[in-house]
Amino acid sequence: MLSAYMWLGVGIFCLIIEIFTADFLFATIGIACLIASVPAFMGAGFTVQAVIFAISGTVIFATVRPVVKKLIQGKNHAKERGLNTLVNKNGVVIEDIVNAEDRGQVKIDGDIWRACSETGEIIEKGAHVVVKRSESIILFVERR
Repeated sequence: MLSAYMWLGVGIFCLIIEIFTADFLFATIGIACLIASVPAFMGAGFTVQAVIFAISGTVIFATVRPVVKKLIQGKNHAKERGLNTLVNKNGVVIEDIVNAEDRGQVKIDGDIWRACSETGEIIEKGAHVVVKRSESIILFVERR
């Protein structure tokens, strides 16, 4: 009977951890522990409990987890998130872009980025720009 409460405790603990990770990994383990606690409460031996835990964990991990992750994180989460996704995006200059002084910033979709002028011209604060390319973490922009 002690093993039943251990499965139950570990399962609940993993579900609590899942609240902070939102990756459905700990939830997979937690649900498998809760499933394994059922035969433990019915008096099954530890080997049976471990086999049920392993099988249910594998099935949940392989089938349910991918679906839930997609629901939790959204369809666009898996898409590329690199700087190349900023090419052709529009932004607003929030600090004058002066290549000679190595300064300038733009705001794109709420994020602030270091920017240089693609043509070398000075672009004043408030100007609307479009991203042409990126190098490292610096965006090269032109006036729109």
